[in-house]
Amino acid sequence: MTRLTLERRIEIGFAIAVVIILAVGAAALRSTAATVESARWVAHTLEVRGELEATFADLIYAETAVRGYVITGDTTYLAPYDSALASLGGLLAGLRALTADNQAQLKRLDSLAALVAVRLERFRWTVETRRAGGPSAAGRAVIGGRGKELMQLIHGLVGQMEDEEGRLLAQRSATLQSKARLARFAAWGGALVAVTLALIAGALISRELAGRRRAEVALGETQTRFRQVLASSTAVIYANTVSGTTFAPSWVSENVTRITGYGIDEPLRPTWWIDNLHPDDRARVLAEMPALFVNDQLTTEYRFRYKDGTHHWVHDEARLLRSAAGTPVEVFGSWVDITDRRRAEETLRVSEERFRLLLGSVRDYAIYMLDPTGHVVSWNAGAEQIKGYRAEEIIGQHFSRFYTAEDVAAGKPEAALRAAAAQGRYEEENWRLRKDGSRFWADVVIGAVQDERGALVGFAKVTRDLTERQRAEEALRASEERFRILAVTANDAIISADSRGDITYFNPGAERIFGYALEEVTGKPLTVLMPERFGDAHRTGLARYLATGEARVVGKTVELAGRKKDGTEFPLELSLASWRHGPEVAFTAIIRDITERQRMEDTLRRHTAQLEAANAELDAFAYSVSHDLRAPLRGIDGFSQALLEDYADRLDVTGKEYLARVRSASQRMATLIDDLLNLSRVTRHQMHVAAVDLSALARGIAADLQKGDPERRAEFIIAPGLQVQADPGLMRVVLQNLLDNAWKFTGKRPTARIEVGNSTQDGRPAYFVRDNGAGFDMTYVHKLLGAFQRLPGAQEFDGTGV
Repeated sequence: MTRLTLERRIEIGFAIAVVIILAVGAAALRSTAATVESARWVAHTLEVRGELEATFADLIYAETAVRGYVITGDTTYLAPYDSALASLGGLLAGLRALTADNQAQLKRLDSLAALVAVRLERFRWTVETRRAGGPSAAGRAVIGGRGKELMQLIHGLVGQMEDEEGRLLAQRSATLQSKARLARFAAWGGALVAVTLALIAGALISRELAGRRRAEVALGETQTRFRQVLASSTAVIYANTVSGTTFAPSWVSENVTRITGYGIDEPLRPTWWIDNLHPDDRARVLAEMPALFVNDQLTTEYRFRYKDGTHHWVHDEARLLRSAAGTPVEVFGSWVDITDRRRAEETLRVSEERFRLLLGSVRDYAIYMLDPTGHVVSWNAGAEQIKGYRAEEIIGQHFSRFYTAEDVAAGKPEAALRAAAAQGRYEEENWRLRKDGSRFWADVVIGAVQDERGALVGFAKVTRDLTERQRAEEALRASEERFRILAVTANDAIISADSRGDITYFNPGAERIFGYALEEVTGKPLTVLMPERFGDAHRTGLARYLATGEARVVGKTVELAGRKKDGTEFPLELSLASWRHGPEVAFTAIIRDITERQRMEDTLRRHTAQLEAANAELDAFAYSVSHDLRAPLRGIDGFSQALLEDYADRLDVTGKEYLARVRSASQRMATLIDDLLNLSRVTRHQMHVAAVDLSALARGIAADLQKGDPERRAEFIIAPGLQVQADPGLMRVVLQNLLDNAWKFTGKRPTARIEVGNSTQDGRPAYFVRDNGAGFDMTYVHKLLGAFQRLPGAQEFDGTGV
């Protein structure tokens, strides 16, 4: 065999080196291109998932905004809704562009776009229903809608698309790793060849090194682009090596620092993940881990503590890679911060819970749902309170049991549903039945509930118990009828006027008093019933009362003058009251013609003057009696006593008896004069009513009587606490006379018993003085209190009878 020369060997070696370098360069270029392409597809997958999450988040924000507006009526809640409407079209268009290479995803996207359009139309319809029909209509729209079902369908489609992108991400990430390893192998292989060839030829080594440097630059650029993609991604990508059933972190994307705040090396600490897992989620998530080895994948959500100490919800998707032998080798996964989504879901849950609590707290209205055939499917606390059925008793029953037997026989329940289905709403007031069979007057509204296609899915029914209102209306009608009868039959004039002072009511009594017919004065000013001199004062007073509320006549009774139709004036008594009729003030006057009363008062004044003159004459007579009659009586009594004292020895028994009779008669005459004067003073006494303690007054008079005759045995029984309203002076005279009589007429009793007390007669208090003394024949009871009338004889008891 011919031995190759050195030059030939160098040439061959050079050729081989060139071939090898070319092969290595080609491999490096292919690996680099493949790595770049794989990185681009990883970024593409992450972008698709980001767009999907943004689309679902916008729907959640829109749904929350609509529910907030339905509950509160505040249009500021619709800002997120409007923002979502503006962005959803662009998001869906972006998704279509990103998934143009994947027919399966495009089909799912078509379905998603259709569902999103239906959901947005439902949102728009709910908002319009709230604006047009208020919270009740919108509440029924929300209750009867398919919002939850649509959101579940949308969530399911988004989940399927995310699962597909997750699968693609895992596949493309694996491809990326493989291409990167191939690139590294090619680079190192090239370097090894270059080092070997450097021993043969420096030129070849330099050339090889130059090629390697070019490959490394290309690879560095690829890696830089990959890091940039990951740095801008919202998903943290990680890798864990598997040893048995345990994991050891091996790699994490650099965006973990931007998202969580931890340094790039901290996530590689073995216990970093478990240490920052929320304590309340730790047991659950660890219990889910075995499923990863069974299904080769695991999707879960948990709270994770960031560097600043706050916990965030994350959505974690992991995939298990196995060796050819099926042994678990490595876990690749990614997790995304879903705190905003969770908050949106919580806001939606709270909103739905508030709506549920709102319905549950309404007790004045029975609010419940019926299926299309009229069977009860929901029942609130107000329905239970009004109708008496518990939810478990009535759900599934036909609503016709709330109708009376005659209404059921007439087919009214079915007719109501037909009307509601045809017109969208049915309302009536009628009798309804409670569980106990009692009736109540109800206001009933039935609304048809339709799905987004317009198909009838049931009825919303609201019932209110109006029994008390009906009773109040009947009572009002009865009251108005009583007032009408009273006003028609009253002799007094009853006149009403509005705030302008124009007559609105004129009863028959007013027609008789003023001479006008009702139709003649209705709408006319009150001044037609007044003398002209009162017109300005009336208008000024009315304006002042309406402006300030200052009342000079309103609420009072005054005497004025009125003017009849024929122009004659007459005195009247006016009682004026004001009242409100909605925002307007109205007035009602009761007017009495006091012409006859004033005539009687004039007569009474004349008689009073005559009586005062008679009293003056009586005073003069009393003075005359007191002075002119007492003097002769004193003379007769004095001279009679002188005869008995100075000439007793000259008088026989008969003469002395005559003188004693003369003295007794004169003394009785003096007593009679004193009694007449006392009676005159009493009858002219000016009365002053005040509180009088009868018990104390009676005890004082009794003490005086006992002091006057201490030898008498007498028992006074005086009830305590006897209080009256009377003239104190006259009450003393009355009680003094009564107790004096009781003392006098019990004089012949061994032990006198005198009682002062009270009782009730015909519902009114009565006071008495009772004793055990001499009685009288009831035949003459009518004479008992007459002047100069005595039932016992003067021989038995002294006194004048005054």
